[in-house]
Amino acid sequence: MKFSSQIKLYRKLRYRKGFGVHSPFTYNLITKVIEEKTPYYVFEDIEKFRKELLNLDNLLKISTAQETQSKNYGALLFRLINFFKCRTVLQIGSSTGVMSLYLALPLRNSCDCIVLEDRTGLLDFVRAFAENHSLKNLQWMEGAYAENLRRLKQEIASFDFIFVNTMGNAEKTREALRLTGTFISQDTVMVIDNIKRNNAMKRLWQEIKSREDVGLTIDLFSLGLVFFNTQLHKQHYKNYFDDGKKQNLYKKRRRRFHFFSRRKKGVQSQSAH
Repeated sequence: MKFSSQIKLYRKLRYRKGFGVHSPFTYNLITKVIEEKTPYYVFEDIEKFRKELLNLDNLLKISTAQETQSKNYGALLFRLINFFKCRTVLQIGSSTGVMSLYLALPLRNSCDCIVLEDRTGLLDFVRAFAENHSLKNLQWMEGAYAENLRRLKQEIASFDFIFVNTMGNAEKTREALRLTGTFISQDTVMVIDNIKRNNAMKRLWQEIKSREDVGLTIDLFSLGLVFFNTQLHKQHYKNYFDDGKKQNLYKKRRRRFHFFSRRKKGVQSQSAH
C-alpha cells in the first residue's frame, strides 16, 4: 500500500463518526450530514452532465477534468445547503459549473444561488442545462469578483452559504475572504476548498481558525467548514471525509491479504507433498 493511501486509511480510522467531538451541534452535523451516504435522484442528472463535458474535445473538457471536484464532494455541498436551509448561496469560482448545480438544486424553489466566475466562455453548457431543467434560482456573473460583489451588495446584505472555490490558490482565497467580508453574518456557513493543497493554504487555514469572528471550524482535509456563529463554543475539529479521489482502501488491503493467504496455502500444499 502506498504511503499516501496509508495516511488516508489512518485518517479514516482516527477521524470519523464524530470521535472525540463533545459539541452536540458538531456531532450531529458530522453523523447526519458529512458522513451521510444517501444519494438523491438529481445526482444522476448532474453526473450525466459532467460526463457530457468530459466527452467534449475542447477547453471545457480540460477544465472539468482538472478543476471540478468529485461526486462525493458535490453531494456534501448539496446536503449542507439542505441541512441549513440556506436561502442565499454564493460560489466564488465556478469552473464549468458542475458544483454550481449541487449548490442550486437542493432548495431550488426557495434558495437563490449566485455564481461568480472571473473567466469567460466556461458557462454556456451549464446555462443550457439549467434552462432545460427549469433551474431558475441559479444566476451567473462573469468578470472581476470585486466589481460583481460590489453590485451584489446593493441587493443582498449577507449570504447564508459561501463556497470559496479557488483551486488551492492561497492568494485568490485570501482575496475572496476579503471581498466577502461584508456579506458574512452570524448565520453564514463557509466552505473553503483545498485547505491542505500547499503550505500557503495551510497557513491561511490557521489564520482563519484564529479569526475573532469565527466560532467553529471543521477540517475535512480536502476542504474546511467555517462557522461564523460566535455563540458556538470556539473549537477546531477534524473529521475524515472521503472526497472520492481515492477509494476502496479496504479492498486493496484485503486483496493483499488474500494474496499472501494463497501463497501460504501453496507453500503448505508443497510441503505436504
